[in-house]
Amino acid sequence: MEQNKEDRMNQIFRRAVLLVCAAASAVCLGGCSHKEEEWEKKITEETVYVDGLEGEYTFLFLTDSHVVIQDKNASQQEQEFADQRYAMFYNEEGVAAKDQFPAWVRYANEMEVDAVLLGGDIIDSPSDANVEWLRGQLAKLKMPYLYVPGNHDWTYPWDYMTDYGKETYLSKLSDMMQGHAPLQSLAVGELLLVGVDDSSNQVNPDAISGYEDLLRQGKPVIVMTHVPFATDTLSAKAALEWENPTVIGEDQEAGIWPNDTSCFFRELTTARDTPVKLLLSGHVHLYDDSVINGETSVRQIVGDGGYEGCALLLHVKGR
Repeated sequence: MEQNKEDRMNQIFRRAVLLVCAAASAVCLGGCSHKEEEWEKKITEETVYVDGLEGEYTFLFLTDSHVVIQDKNASQQEQEFADQRYAMFYNEEGVAAKDQFPAWVRYANEMEVDAVLLGGDIIDSPSDANVEWLRGQLAKLKMPYLYVPGNHDWTYPWDYMTDYGKETYLSKLSDMMQGHAPLQSLAVGELLLVGVDDSSNQVNPDAISGYEDLLRQGKPVIVMTHVPFATDTLSAKAALEWENPTVIGEDQEAGIWPNDTSCFFRELTTARDTPVKLLLSGHVHLYDDSVINGETSVRQIVGDGGYEGCALLLHVKGR
């Protein structure tokens, strides 16, 4: 997703941001060292309360990092694209996304979070260099992770949302996405984390049957997608931020009109007896905390752009 950096910074809405100084120095297991990080992590902390939950859980949610690894061995077309995009994704201190993400891996390990949740567009394209770099980073995590695809994780502008792109590029990420099932799940204690692929701007129809089965298990569920669903507040923010529709919903300004599958997914998620306690999304590079309306109003948190040094530390506890 492209827009002037200054305009984007002026328009982004944030809530209760906790600034954590990330000046750290450590030695990695192989004997190599990483240099001191002179940038601030912008961590938003949120709590979800679940009736009857006995344990307490903490998750790190990262989305839209848009990491670009430049590679002289790539094709000229890929190199030119990487050079163009590299300069777009950095934080206020001028630190590139590729230099921020390893610090988040260390932060997750130091905080001993229960899982890391990756909301898509972690890499800016499916280049070999990007994919191999990310695979190496995720291998350093000391806890499980759940990674749903974003539209940039598996597309190039010249192969955008094509069958060829899906077969050729999305498959490169399969080992990091549970074989790239359109539906992924991760059980963490009393909770069930569910990842649903809507990276093509609609919920993947192959996810629905399994999603219904997961909702019947009786565990409290946290769902993660890449493209968020329209809410009263998010639609207005997205319309200001982007010229094109970016959220799934019937909103005339910002909405990607939902097909039957996306409508049914929303109905299941907001049903009267839904076990879904939270929906996590990204895609729009702005923070929003609101509700998706249905028979039950379900909270949806949309994460800020990770390349700006932002992440969500999510606490889940009983009441």
